[in-house]
Amino acid sequence: MNEPQPFSYENFRQILENVNSLSYQFCRFDSPPKNGCKQFYLRHDVDISPSCALRLGHIASEMGARSNFFFQINADTYNVFSASSIEIITELRNAGHCVGLHVDENLIGSDEEKIRHTLRWFSECCVPVDNVITFHRPSDAVLGRDFGGFASGYGSRVWAEDRYLSDSRRSWDFRSRLDAWLAAGRSPIQLLLHPEWWHPHPTNGAIWEDLRARRENELANYLLFNFRKVFSGVIKVEDRVPGI
Repeated sequence: MNEPQPFSYENFRQILENVNSLSYQFCRFDSPPKNGCKQFYLRHDVDISPSCALRLGHIASEMGARSNFFFQINADTYNVFSASSIEIITELRNAGHCVGLHVDENLIGSDEEKIRHTLRWFSECCVPVDNVITFHRPSDAVLGRDFGGFASGYGSRVWAEDRYLSDSRRSWDFRSRLDAWLAAGRSPIQLLLHPEWWHPHPTNGAIWEDLRARRENELANYLLFNFRKVFSGVIKVEDRVPGI
């Protein structure tokens, strides 16, 4: 029998309730916090699922929290240039969340001018985003590094090993440390939660099956829209709403 998974939208909501109850300010990476406040930076790197990111954004908004979302331009798990992704980015920004780019150093590097140009190009040619980034699988060279032209989730003001927690690899180990840090009033705290983990899939295999089905449907819809005469007789789009 599979053990129950702690990741769920209800548990995400409980984390925010705990932060709120302890009088922390939910902060954006691109804005200075209020003087004297306890700072909490809620961060979401969107590696797999824009739709899950939107669900977390809705929950945060309901609770008066501001989050920081970062989308990858070269992810193989979703198309950031699709109409649905652009709509999600726009909706999150309209709700007051900070939305920037999740930069892959293997593609763009860590050169400040290249990153600034990428942000500017994406905002002007695709959809407006905020002047802020995080790095995907960051190298030591960007940890604690400050940039002049944009904010970074790994900047010295918001990141250090004793102020940063993450659910990376879908591990629940962060939770006990988070509760201890909150109880002690530590500030600032940066918490990275990957949106795709928080949809209540019972197993890691269920995440894969949901992602595979969603990407297959996206590919099928693309081919049918652009090459219907070729593929209409061989492609069938599944009638399902993926969780991821």
